[in-house]
Amino acid sequence: MNKKKISIVAVSAVVIVSLGLGFNSIFKKANTLETDNNDTVVSDQSIETGDELNTEEAKVDKTETKKENKENKKNEDTTGSSGNSNENTSKSTKTDGTETKKPNNDEIEKTDNSSEKPKPSNNEKPKPGNSSEKPKPSNNEKPKPSNNEKPKPGNSSTKPKPENNQTITSPKPKNKTVTIAISCKTAINNGLNKKPGFSHLPSNGIILQNMKVEFNEGDTVFDILVKVTRKKGIHMEYRGSGSNTYIEGINNLYEFDGGSNSGWMYSVNGVYPNYGVGAYKVKSSDVIKFNYTCNLGADLGARAN
Repeated sequence: MNKKKISIVAVSAVVIVSLGLGFNSIFKKANTLETDNNDTVVSDQSIETGDELNTEEAKVDKTETKKENKENKKNEDTTGSSGNSNENTSKSTKTDGTETKKPNNDEIEKTDNSSEKPKPSNNEKPKPGNSSEKPKPSNNEKPKPSNNEKPKPGNSSTKPKPENNQTITSPKPKNKTVTIAISCKTAINNGLNKKPGFSHLPSNGIILQNMKVEFNEGDTVFDILVKVTRKKGIHMEYRGSGSNTYIEGINNLYEFDGGSNSGWMYSVNGVYPNYGVGAYKVKSSDVIKFNYTCNLGADLGARAN
């Protein structure tokens, strides 16, 4: 009985050991397949990044990888181990600041037979998408608008400001004027100009024809007479001031020169006021006339107001 038990235990131990070895070999094969897949991915990446390397460096890498393949094959022949394949670590080389891994022997065989891509020469342009560098803008790009360009209508929210030189001018009010005239026709009609000392009198009796004169607010008939005689250089003499101002002579023709009832009288708009020239304030468009009388105004048709 003991022998049977021992034989059973031995058989079971052998079975367990064989199963363990079988599972171990299966796990190792799975691990090798995963590493092979990872290595192929790395080889694809290394081939893509290797496109950026110079052709001379790529040739050197191929020669090195072929030598490694031969050495690996020799090692595999000597060891004869099918399940325990050593992992070939890819060597990394640094070029232009980027690190690239070299593929192992199995990966190189696969890529040489099937997935190896032709490497571009130095003169070939890189395909879009392979390089991470952004294309530089060409010189034909349109220049940005300068600050001096005028804004397009509708884009700006500010309203145009009026120019400082623009001035708003209001129409000037018309100046106020009156009309004045000076005459001594009654003296000429009485032949006064033929007497000695009066030959300076005009033969038609008109000393000043109708003339428009500007005036200021509050000016009187006397103020208008002073302005016009000074402007035209006509002799004028008076006495008193204000409302008591009295005109004695104009153009060297005085009161009483034409008789005891002679002298100077004035009218405004055809009416002879009964107060002095210094008291009558003129209005716009008034017509003022100074006439010499020889008969207290009766020869003038004067009618007092």
